[in-house]
Order: sequence, then structure tokens, then C-alpha cells
Amino acid sequence: MNDATHCDHTTASSALRRRGFLAGAAGLAGATLLTGVTATDAAAAGDAPLRVVSGGRARASVLWWGGGSAEFAATELRDYLRRITGVRLPLRALAAPGAAVPEGVTGLVALHAGTGGRDAIPAAGLADAGRELAGVPEDSFTLLGDHTCLLLTGNGDRAPLYAVYALLERAGVRFFAPAFPAYEGHHEYVPSTRTLALPPVRLTDRPGSELRRQYAEEGFSHTAASLPPLLDWMAKNRLNTFVYPTDYLGLGVTTYDGVRDVLVREAGKRALRIETGGHGYDSFLPKADYPQFYASGGPLFDIYNPEALDAYVAKVLAFLRERPEITVFDCWPPDVGAFQKPILDRYRTPANAESVVVNELVRVLREELPGVRVERIAYASTVRPPEPEYASDPEVIVDFAPYSRNYDGHLGDPAIRANVPFADALRAWRTTHRGPLAMYEYYRRYRWRSLPVHPLATIAGDVGFESGLGLNGYGMYSEPGDWITYEHVQSLVAALAWDSALDAGAFLDGYLGARFGAGAAAAMRRYYDLTRLDPDTHGPAVLTTDYTQARAALQEAAGQATGAAPRTLLDRLTRNLDIALADMRIGLAPAGSAELDAARREYRALVHRNRFNGICLPNMQAWWRWNGPQGQSPYNDARIRQDVVDTYASPAAGFGDPGFLVLEAAGDPVALEVEAQDVDFTGHTVHWTATAPGGVVLEPASGTLKVHGTTGAAQRVDVRATADAAPGTGRITLDFRLADGTRLVPAEVAVDIR
Repeated sequence: MNDATHCDHTTASSALRRRGFLAGAAGLAGATLLTGVTATDAAAAGDAPLRVVSGGRARASVLWWGGGSAEFAATELRDYLRRITGVRLPLRALAAPGAAVPEGVTGLVALHAGTGGRDAIPAAGLADAGRELAGVPEDSFTLLGDHTCLLLTGNGDRAPLYAVYALLERAGVRFFAPAFPAYEGHHEYVPSTRTLALPPVRLTDRPGSELRRQYAEEGFSHTAASLPPLLDWMAKNRLNTFVYPTDYLGLGVTTYDGVRDVLVREAGKRALRIETGGHGYDSFLPKADYPQFYASGGPLFDIYNPEALDAYVAKVLAFLRERPEITVFDCWPPDVGAFQKPILDRYRTPANAESVVVNELVRVLREELPGVRVERIAYASTVRPPEPEYASDPEVIVDFAPYSRNYDGHLGDPAIRANVPFADALRAWRTTHRGPLAMYEYYRRYRWRSLPVHPLATIAGDVGFESGLGLNGYGMYSEPGDWITYEHVQSLVAALAWDSALDAGAFLDGYLGARFGAGAAAAMRRYYDLTRLDPDTHGPAVLTTDYTQARAALQEAAGQATGAAPRTLLDRLTRNLDIALADMRIGLAPAGSAELDAARREYRALVHRNRFNGICLPNMQAWWRWNGPQGQSPYNDARIRQDVVDTYASPAAGFGDPGFLVLEAAGDPVALEVEAQDVDFTGHTVHWTATAPGGVVLEPASGTLKVHGTTGAAQRVDVRATADAAPGTGRITLDFRLADGTRLVPAEVAVDIR
């Protein structure tokens, strides 16, 4: 980057109110780092810029006033400008803005010419902001500036932060992904220039939907360490609500209270909404504790019993009273295929029964906690709306979740027969429900086992269809464990949630050029095209062909890319395709064959070796894939889930490969690889020890491995059964600890002595 003054010439001379402009055309697709225009040239053109930094010195100050995200937004602006220019600008809080604040404005940030003296926002600027923001929805923001002051504000608590990030995007910053360790610092791009001047700007942007959400869902890899960068990315991409389950499946593994402190802190300073709840009335009214409320047998409590319904509502009310940060509660029934017959006999349909619970909770909260909204889910047996006599209260948010849909075409495409019932149900909800209606989408599915699935045209078509019906929100879930695999999908969904009219093709072009460079863009476009298919509707033979060609496209892109950032991403995506191809080999291998056993072992090893590289997740579906039908475990296996969660929360981890050994008594030794990995990418020395069942000998039985980043370490161990070893099955336990004594999650290797 040269030292020429950096000026952005996308400025309009009059008020511009174009929804999604920053998230779309001027975000990734259109904004570039422009250089070569001097402040003198701009002034001569009647376009005098605001000088921010020149000659290694600050020429402006960052000012802020108000609540919500304003203070944090001001520090973000100061810190990013320092990263761009190397100069730290003065930062000052204003006791008062200096003039009347427009309605809806709770805070503001400003870049003011000079480094001292006058600390007030020009009255004309605030009045101008009032005109720009008149009648706009919450989260709308405006950038108004000349050569003396650049005002960043908007409607509501999040608007100042959105405005700051919009300004930084105009300065060439790119917010690609959360700062997860697997990115090794390549989650965003920050340009560098010694001289920075900002031309006059008049830009107001507004959201296209009210609810723009990110869900933790099952939460295998969401940890106290991963949540801050995730919420940071959310704010930078103008999402406004984070959803974390109260207690997923009631197992005590993924719980809201387990991460509450970090959520309150990180969401609070960004003014993001917090939503909780999720599947399972029984999380608040467990059958084991309240058997008298399950006379109908379950899985739902006896909702027709007033005492039972009152008890459930009282439990939820108490939970919410103790957690005032929660703004939305998801009142969802258990995740089951059908409700019990006594309930259906009384209410006729599951959706009617759900309304009974939801509407009573809304009635009580309206009186007791009017600041909390309630959400119901249109999902599985409740995907269609209730009958008119059981209609949802209009204050209820309905989340429409088309779980078994097809992703080879958009939801409203009549040619995709599997989607027609969902499109009809969505239209029925929009016709009958007077309140907010939002989409809960599965653009990253657990059952896809981290396969590279990028149905970009389908996503854009979905949003076009749904926005035409007047939907109020969009959201999808994520896992840090495989975020890199779905990086662009996450960015696209966030951008479309802000601007449903976004040109997804242009957005992809801008992303590819900014992320991988112009030389690699064509090959990367082929990669995304070759990974567009829904693996639920296409077999392993078709996917193997596409994935093989997609891997070749990545190799071609690697030959064209320059710089550490694109090469890091290409390395990760190539690793992901290696796992995907191993997954397909399981699908292609004959049942009961040695080929199938080898494919399962290869797949397990690749998933374990890459589980902290941002491209794959060892969730239940992956566990089933490498174990096969004879080694299944129930979906709600708390021990397996807890081990995965604890491993992602650890600094390092280890495992044994293969995970199953067959030993002959007095026979030859069998090789076992003991491997260690760096989870947090800070480098570790890992000590391991093995404990074996009687008659099983390991040589060596302990060792030390050094790991850093994607570079793991392995040690071969010979495992044999003695002549007097009793036939049967057992387990080798591998214990891992760090040099300071910190104990890591142990691993097990099954043995069968014959």
C-alpha cells in the first residue's frame, strides 16, 4: 500500500437512502481501496475532505455521546484507524451533543477536525441527521460529513456501531469472519496508509428485516472463548440477535447459564439482543420431577391441565426474571415427530396445542415482563398454522423452520416438489398470523457432516420469495468448528437479511476478488459452483465427481493466489474436501467389506486431525459415519456431546488412531498412533500416558508431543495382547496433560481380544 491520501469517491452530493448499499455494492462487491487522489485535488474539485491523519500525526479526534453501543463504537473507530494509519486519534466523551438530538437517536460517534478545542457536534449536522432518519426503522444509520465533522449515528442502540463499521468498509476494511484461532489472523482485511482523508458523505442505510439472527443451536464448538469473536462478527455484518439454547435437549451440556456472563458482557457493549429457550417444555418442567403433569404419557406435559400449564409458565417467568438481559424467549415444544394422542384428541392438531402454551405465556409476560417477546416454531408437525380459534397472539414471533426441505432450488420454486408443501405452509402463516414471521434456515446442517455445501443461488432465491411474502427476519445456525467451510454462506445470509434485493452474484464476485485475489477468482467461482448441490438429494457418486473437480479448482486457485491470507483459506478448504471425499468413499464402499472399514478409519482420522482447523465438526452424525450401523449411539448421548464440548474449550487435545484395535492373544503387535493437536493455536507441549485393560501391553505407554497451529504431532505405539489375555472387549484410555499439569480431555481406543 502506498502513502497516497486515501479518499473514497462513492459520495453522493445529495441525500442517498439506498437499502443494503453498504452490505452489498459498497461492502464486498463494490468498495475498493482507492488511492492516488490528494487532499489538494479533492479541495480543488469543491470536495474538501476531512483530514484524519497526515505526516504521522492525528488531524482529527473521535468524539462520542450517549448509550447503547456508542462508547464501544467510538473505541472501535479509534482502534481500526490506528491499525490503518499507525496513529492513535484522541478519544473524548461529550457531556452533551451540543444541540437537540433527533428522535430515536440514543448515541452517536463523530470524527471532528482537529485534536483539541471545540467538543460539540454542529447543530446543523444533528438537524440533518433528524431529516435523514425521519420514519426509518430501528437499526437504520446515517453517515453525514464534511471537511469539519463526520457524524455517525442512527435509530436505536446498535446504529452508531453499524455506522462506524460502514465507514470502515468505505475505508477498505473487510470483515470476512470471526477471529477464530483457525484463521490465524486472516479473518479480516485492514488496509495500510500513512495519510487518510475522508471526503464529504451523505449516506443513510436501513435494514430490510427486523430480526437478523445467528443461532448457536447444538453448540458443540461454541465456547466462552469463541463467543466474543462471533458476536463481534455479527455486529460488523449488521445482525442484531444471538440465540443460545436454555439447555439443549435437557442434557445439561449446552446451556445458556454456562455462557451467560460472556454473552451479557459481549452482547451488551454491542447492544445485541439475546434470545434463549428452544426445544423442550420439559427443560422447565422435567417429567422426572413432575410426574403428576405427564398423565398422558409425554413427551408434552398435560397442557390441558391448568395446574401443569401454570407450573410451566411460572418456571419460565422465574427464569426470565432472574435474567433481565433476555429479550426473546423461544417457547418451543420438544423436538419430537408427534404429540401424544390425549393432547391431539383434545386440540386436534399439534399447532393448536402449541398455541395453548404460547398464548398463555404471552398473556402472563405481557403483565409481568412486557419487555420480553415470545417465539413459537413452525416445524415438523407444527409447520402449518393453527386453526382460527387457536390463532397465535399477534405479539408472538413465528419462526418458520422447513427442516426436510430441498436445497436444489428455492423454497417458492414449484419445480422443486419437496418444497411445495413448505411454501404453501409459509403462505398460510403469512395469511393468518398478524405478527412477526421469520425464517429459521438450515444452510449449514449438522447432518451434512461439514460437507462443502454452498447453494448460493437457492439462498438468494429463498430470500427473494420470502421477502415478497413480507417476512420479518432471517437466521441460521453456526458452529465455529466448521465456520471456514461455510464462511461465504454465513456472509451472504447476513447481507441478504439486511438487503433482500442484494445481487448475490455480484456479492460473490466482490467476495472472491477481495478474499482470494483477481487471479484466483475464476477458479474459486468454479469451486463454489461445484459445491452447490444438496447432499441429501444427490448420491456419493455424483458428489465424488464434483468434489474431485472442486479440489482441482482449489489447487488451481492456490497457484494464482498471493499472500498468506488466501493461501491459508485455500489450505483449509482443501483439507475440507479431503474429508468430504473420504466421507463419499464410505458411501461407495460395499457393505461389510474391508474397503468400507478402511474408509471409515480414514474418515475418522481426518475429522479428528482437522477438527480444530475450522473446517469440520465431530458431531453425532460424523460419529455415526465413522462407527457404522453396528456402533451407533443415541442422538442425545450426553457423554459424547460433553467430550466434544470440553475438547473445544481446551487449549490442546489428543486422540488415538485407529479408534478400534483387534488383538490376537500372543499375536503380533498392532500399531496405534497417539496424536496431539493445538486447539487454541498458541503452541503446546502435550504429555500423554496410556492405561490398558489386563493382558494388553503398550510400548511405549507414555510420551511427549509438541504441537503448534495446524501442525500436530504423533507417536507410534505397539499394542499387543499377552498369551494369558482374556478374550473380549475393553478400552485403552489415553490421558493428556500440558507441561503445567493442566489435564485435557482423555480419549479412548476400543480393543477386541481374540
